[in-house]
This record gives sequence, C-alpha cells and structure tokens, in this order.
Amino acid sequence: MTDPNHNAMTSDEMLVAYLDGELDADTRRRVEGLIGSDEAVADRLHFLAASNLPFKNAFDPLLDKAPAEKLQSMLAGISPPEPVRPPVNGWNRRGFLAAAIGFIAVGVAVDRTFLGLQSGLHGDQDGSDWRAVVAQYMSLYTRDTLGTGPVDAALQSAQLRDVGSQLGLSLTPDRVQLPGASLKRAQMLAYDGRALGQITYLDAAQAPMALCIVQSSKGAKAADAERRHGMNVVYWSSDTHAFMLIGHESPDAIKAMSDRIRQSLAI
Repeated sequence: MTDPNHNAMTSDEMLVAYLDGELDADTRRRVEGLIGSDEAVADRLHFLAASNLPFKNAFDPLLDKAPAEKLQSMLAGISPPEPVRPPVNGWNRRGFLAAAIGFIAVGVAVDRTFLGLQSGLHGDQDGSDWRAVVAQYMSLYTRDTLGTGPVDAALQSAQLRDVGSQLGLSLTPDRVQLPGASLKRAQMLAYDGRALGQITYLDAAQAPMALCIVQSSKGAKAADAERRHGMNVVYWSSDTHAFMLIGHESPDAIKAMSDRIRQSLAI
C-alpha cells in the first residue's frame, strides 16, 4: 500500500529542508529511505542540490515591494508536515520557498516556484540541463532586477575581466556589446559544480537578456535555436566553451546578436 504521507515526504520543501539539515532524526531517516528506494526522488534531490544559482538576488526587487504584514500573516498559518530544527541563520532556502509561495498567493506570479523546475534534467546528455536552469532563472528577471540607471564603465570592465579570467576567455565591453542592447553587468554563477559566467543586458524594449558561458570539452557545435519560458535562445559551442544567448527579442534578432558575439569572441 502507498504511504499516504509519501507526497509530503518527497515534496520540494521537504527535500530542501533535508539538504539544509533542518529535519529531526526520525524524519531525516524516513526521507533517506525514500531517496534510497525511489529513483525519481533521488534524481529530484540531485537536481535541487546541483542548482546553485543566486535565486535570492533575483527576488530582491519583489521582496522590497512585498506587503510584509500580509505575507507574515499568511505564512503564520502554514504548518510544516513534521517538526524541524530552527534555522541556523536568518535566511535559508526553506524560508525562501515559503516566501515564494506567499508571493504567488498575492499575485506575484512566477512559473510554479523558483525551485519548481522540471524533473528529469539529470545527466547532461546534450547540454540542455544548464540551459534549462538558466532559462528558469532568467524568467524571474525584470527590468528592475538589472537596474535602469547609468552604469559604471570601469566596474563593468573589471567584472568582465574577472569572469573572463575564471572562464579562460578575454572579455571586454567592446567584445560582448550587442546592437540595440545596454550592457548591465557580468558575474560568476555556478551549476552542478561548474563555473557559469553570466553577462546581462536590457534590450531595446528594456527587457532582460543574457549571454551565458560555461567551459566545455564536448567540441565545437553549430548554432541552434530553441524557446524556453517565453524567451528565445540561440546556443552553440567552441572547442573549449558552450554559449547561450537568451532574451525576449525576436528569433531573428537573437540570431543576429549571437552571430555578432560568435564572430567577436572568435577573434
């Protein structure tokens, strides 16, 4: 007979609490038993553990605008399925998941929740798993996430040098500038233990877009296109790196921009 508590024990919230070490000993043993006996649960846990993108930063503009008193009142009525230890610090993934649920309840819609990615992104057979995570992350971005004010050119150059140094590429504002788009910032992220460089822009309509780069030994591949989370993507590989350009521009515009980047970075 199926355990009636199976869904609660294998929910994203419970698995994140397990990863954060917040479960009591008995609940932890039960979750570990399910991880050992259910391949789907083990794969989901692997995915949640591997996704190491700074989701909190993407939600910061929403947190600033959120009706705090109403959210606190709503969250006070949410009881955990099992007792858990108090969090070690003031902000962790479990608390953030609860806050994300509160945002949805008051109309701040995201595609499921920030950890609600599709299951089965395990194995990286064709490189699509990191593109899926980046697309999910980018779906949280708004114009306010990247800022609409003037940028510091010296800071931009320093950010690009740092990202390029970690990826083994020479990156400068001139080499990564896109026609009609405003370069905003460059930063290092991580996915599944791999360094992931992200260069962000606002397009002509002030919508977020990004060039993302990871080191890859799978060899050169011609550019291809896909659509994820309402955004257009062009992706390609050189002998040493994999690239993706993602944004809300038309497929033709994204392709033209990716052609420009490929030519610039090949020099």
